[in-house]
Amino acid sequence: MRQSTYRHYPSFTRRYVRSAMKMMGLPKKPRVEAEVFASMLQDQELALSINGEVLMLEWHHAREGRVVVPEPTLSQWLQTVKLSQVQGDAWSWPWEFCTLSFPTSQTFHGHPVDGALITWVDSTTLPGRYESFLGAHGNPNGVDMLGIGEPWLMVAIHNPLDTKPSVNPTMLRGAFSPQQISDFINREAIEHAGGRAAPLADEEGMILREVVRYVLSLGMYLSAYPEAQSSGVPTWMKNKHPEGKKGVPFAQVGVDREDRELSLAMTAPRSVSPYWRQLRDARFYRGKWADHRPGSCYVLVSGYEVGAGKTVGVESVNP
Repeated sequence: MRQSTYRHYPSFTRRYVRSAMKMMGLPKKPRVEAEVFASMLQDQELALSINGEVLMLEWHHAREGRVVVPEPTLSQWLQTVKLSQVQGDAWSWPWEFCTLSFPTSQTFHGHPVDGALITWVDSTTLPGRYESFLGAHGNPNGVDMLGIGEPWLMVAIHNPLDTKPSVNPTMLRGAFSPQQISDFINREAIEHAGGRAAPLADEEGMILREVVRYVLSLGMYLSAYPEAQSSGVPTWMKNKHPEGKKGVPFAQVGVDREDRELSLAMTAPRSVSPYWRQLRDARFYRGKWADHRPGSCYVLVSGYEVGAGKTVGVESVNP
């Protein structure tokens, strides 16, 4: 089995707190770091921000999460899957809190990404999770949440375009309801649940979109092949996780050995309704369209029928 080095998700909490300590000229000591972190969390504006959300999710991940490491060949293959060929309900995610590690050679929209923080939780539990997090750091206040009432998939990555992450670290984050997951699978349209995320720049949006595609592809694969997931440190990972033995447990996702025709698990016969598709490739913005911003034009795709053979783990649609 081919081994690979991985880019593991680094702690945003550590980067964020140490950037504040650097600006204040404070020494890098654990006691000082803990005091600064507790002081920062008394700021309700921070708690209500995307940064505050990521800090909260990382806190829970450290207590109940997993580090998920897909096999290198599977990881590369997941980026080739055409999501529109898969039914929207053929998706599952076995972990409430986890981080994804990516092979070092893998890029997203041409950029290396230092892993991803993934959360799949009942949104009605988020206010209580905020209270636990803030209360553990001396803040008795809660957080009002918008749009709760159904599961949310949240995907967050360190911004690969940050020029000085040690001074001003930023995160790219997307949050999706089940309906928005289906919309993304069919149209690859990013929409944010919760109302707190700021619009992303074009390049940032493209990077995050590719990471979200990867997460949804992996979820579809796990839906079809749940036995491909197991616990423990994978043998295909060369480098160690920066948290070492003190970190959260590992989970690994390997290529299913019983059926090498993986694409059969990712497709299903179905009808596709007419929909609008965004045009992102540079070739669509030449000549009379040269003054249009890439991604600003859409075309109407007519409805069509798609057929496939027997699909493992995915419901078939009779013609």
